[in-house]
Amino acid sequence: MVSFNRDDRQMLRRIQAHLRLNALRSQAAIEQIGTVDVLIHPQNTGLHLNCIVPHKGVAWVRREDLLAAFTGMEHLGRIPRLLFLDALFPAAFQQQLTLMGLALEEQWLLMAYAPLYGPHLPDEVPRGQLPGSMDSSITATIASTPMELAAWLRIFRAAYYNTEALIIRPDEVEPLLAAVESGESLFITACYENTPLGAARITLLPPSAEIEVVVTAPLWHGMGLEEALIETAVHAAQAYGCGTIFTLAPSETLLPLYHRLGFIEMARMLAFWRQDDSGSYSPRAIQSGTVVAT
Repeated sequence: MVSFNRDDRQMLRRIQAHLRLNALRSQAAIEQIGTVDVLIHPQNTGLHLNCIVPHKGVAWVRREDLLAAFTGMEHLGRIPRLLFLDALFPAAFQQQLTLMGLALEEQWLLMAYAPLYGPHLPDEVPRGQLPGSMDSSITATIASTPMELAAWLRIFRAAYYNTEALIIRPDEVEPLLAAVESGESLFITACYENTPLGAARITLLPPSAEIEVVVTAPLWHGMGLEEALIETAVHAAQAYGCGTIFTLAPSETLLPLYHRLGFIEMARMLAFWRQDDSGSYSPRAIQSGTVVAT
């Protein structure tokens, strides 16, 4: 991880706000319980749409608030988890969560676009930057019509799920088209000699944008398609006024590429829950104590 200055922390705050707003845009409901916020989605049980997060701007998190939030989520049939960006809180925060009976369940790397241009010091690890040009046989375009979005969905499913979908129904394309028309998302298709083989998706919440998906068809990994997708995604996000561009939980195979293209490791998103001896969730009471954060 990097050392943080004021600009770095402001970037992380924007990313934190982006993730929160994106959950709300996905129809998750939010309720504040003192120093924490509880996100619940009525149909989707995904972790990032059903979680507890520190309330914006709080300097501490109370045990009583966490206990009430955990109990409330259990009553709604959700497994409660506390999610937060580790770089925005001191190490003591995690230690106190452990003392309260919580355990780290999972973590995801967060990378932000922060290229370094020009020379670097001899003992400094240089950051990457976008190359500015692509192999002439590779093209990347933003899908905007129903036909283009259907093609995007087809290659995404083939690459992400390793399944070939010969038919894409109009009702499957409609949500993508609505997201494009509202300015919420961009869908990018990468082609090799006009054959679509890669797909990327960006969510836009200016001044921030998240690169959510970068995938390529089997046997086409590392052939330059991923580079074209990421470069196009960055330029497109910048054109929409997004100065903060990030990705959460990039695949291990793409980490070197993100580094080379100007992304740096900024933080990790941590998920804490109550765990029993077998490693499963345990609905026991949180131990006494107060969680302090900056």
